[in-house]
Amino acid sequence: MYLVIEHLEEISEWLWLEYKHVSEWWKDKLIFTNAREDEREKLAKLGSVLMESVTKFPFDRSKIIVLDLQAEEELKPEDIEEDTIIVVGGILGDAVPRGRTKEFITSKMEGVKVRHIGKPQYSIDGAAIVAKLIADGKRLEEIEYEENPTIKLDDFSEITLHYAVPKLNGKLLLTPGLIELQKRELGYFEEEEISDEELEEFFEGKREL
Repeated sequence: MYLVIEHLEEISEWLWLEYKHVSEWWKDKLIFTNAREDEREKLAKLGSVLMESVTKFPFDRSKIIVLDLQAEEELKPEDIEEDTIIVVGGILGDAVPRGRTKEFITSKMEGVKVRHIGKPQYSIDGAAIVAKLIADGKRLEEIEYEENPTIKLDDFSEITLHYAVPKLNGKLLLTPGLIELQKRELGYFEEEEISDEELEEFFEGKREL
């Protein structure tokens, strides 16, 4: 069983944090497809990397499940077997979904199974976590989540995430490092000089800011 992320965005700091979170859940079962040559080395720190799009894979497509918000059927544990390949679009979502998974992946892959993981729109790592929980035997209705959670940055500031975040044992499974990234973008660390090397180590999980 593998998780494939069809890489469809530039590697921003936010995207990198989501990808890193996925790798923590899927470990050596994570594959990135549709990567550019100049991205290969960076993505290889998290999983296997293929330059070709998943839409061109010569594999048995009956073994492939594409997670698509517009699918008619929900993902169930019995859909997933040892040789199943679950495909997630590497797309940073919009507040109003635009159906880009269907446009860039589903519509180009006849013969695959297409499943949704509920009505909410998840982040890339959120979708990957829900898929892993279902692969491990949970049913969709058993998985908790919070839509558009508001996260406090300090006593005076907060941000709202315009997507759903899965929960486990009542705890939000937020993307690690995301709050720190938001604080930095809002100027919380203006007085601290942080080098590019230190930032790179932070986003790779080797350093705390």
